[in-house]
Order: sequence, then structure tokens, then C-alpha cells
Amino acid sequence: MEVAYAGSVKVCVIGAGQVGANFSYALMIRGLAAEIVLIDKNPDLAAGQAEDMSHGLRYVSPTKVHAGDYADCDSADIVVITAGAAQKPGETRLDLTRRNIEVMNEIVPNLCRYANNAIVIG
Repeated sequence: MEVAYAGSVKVCVIGAGQVGANFSYALMIRGLAAEIVLIDKNPDLAAGQAEDMSHGLRYVSPTKVHAGDYADCDSADIVVITAGAAQKPGETRLDLTRRNIEVMNEIVPNLCRYANNAIVIG
């Protein structure tokens, strides 16, 4: 796989919560991606985060930021998985791990279907 320069890199971020949104924001302000797609189980959250980030686009390198779905991973260079369950009060780390396995069981089949050529970071 040929390495692309930042001017053509498409990054899909799965999980638009605090970690995913902050990671995407850092990508945007550093000019490390030409396109950032936020994907979340809650499409309204992804759309809201993308819209919030779009307000600062005039101050950074040209970047397309939008919400999407797993089909957008088809042409992605990099997919970053930031999705995960938050630990509940009194919940053990082992129980949290079990819940996060369920989260990954939803994500991985979609990545296998669409992100055939992407580097996946999770």
C-alpha cells in the first residue's frame, strides 16, 4: 500500500464521544487529514460533533469533516476505533471488558465488510 500525504488522507473515526471527538479535532487542527468521517451508533451525536468541528474549518488546513456510516470506510486510508462503553459505578474492569467485547462485536464485522484497504487502529 502506498503511503499518502496528509493532503489526501481520509480518516474514519468510529465513536464520536469525548475521545473520538477530541481525536478528530486534533487531526483537524494539525492538518493530518483531508477528510474526517465521524461514525457513531448514535448518528445524531456524530452529526453534532462534525457540525461543531466544521465551525472552526476556516482556521485550519482544508479538511472535509462530516458524519457518516460504515460504508464510508470503503475508501478510508485509516480507521480509528475510539468507541467503547463507559465504566459504571461499582462495575468491575472485567465486566467493563465484557461490555466492550460486545461493542467490538458490532464494529468489527462492518469494518471487515467495508475497510478492506485501511489501516485500523483500535
